[in-house]
Amino acid sequence: MNNIIYALAAAALFLAGYNTHNYLHTCPVAETKVVTEYKDRVQTEVVYIPKAAEEKADINIKINKPELHVKVNEKEFIVQKADNEAYLFEKNKLSMTQTSNTDLNITVPVIDKTRRYSVGVGLSKDGMVGLLNFPVSKREYIGGWVAGNSDIQMGGLTFNF
Repeated sequence: MNNIIYALAAAALFLAGYNTHNYLHTCPVAETKVVTEYKDRVQTEVVYIPKAAEEKADINIKINKPELHVKVNEKEFIVQKADNEAYLFEKNKLSMTQTSNTDLNITVPVIDKTRRYSVGVGLSKDGMVGLLNFPVSKREYIGGWVAGNSDIQMGGLTFNF
């Protein structure tokens, strides 16, 4: 009776330790980090200069088309405002399409260590008998055998399935 109690206690302790290991163990997970960097570069130059005699305007404002510099995976390209837009992204949008394909080809070499030859020794009413098994073809399911002693010789085919 004590042996049964000891066996049950050992099994319970084993399961408790196994579950504690699963609870305390955390597998490392690689963090995916997306880095986004924003830089706004606006250059403004205001200068008070003399007006030409034929000029009637008191203020001259020149604003060039804004450019948006985008860099994805270290590849840089520039998005410019369209002619029919008053500001960037008024009528158009930024669209990104990314395609990824992965091919995984695994070839495992087949190492066949099946023994195809065998030798046997036996005893019959006529005396000692020998047996030899051998493959007939490269296919694994066809083989041959030879048996006999000094008085009687036999042979045949085997079909393994």
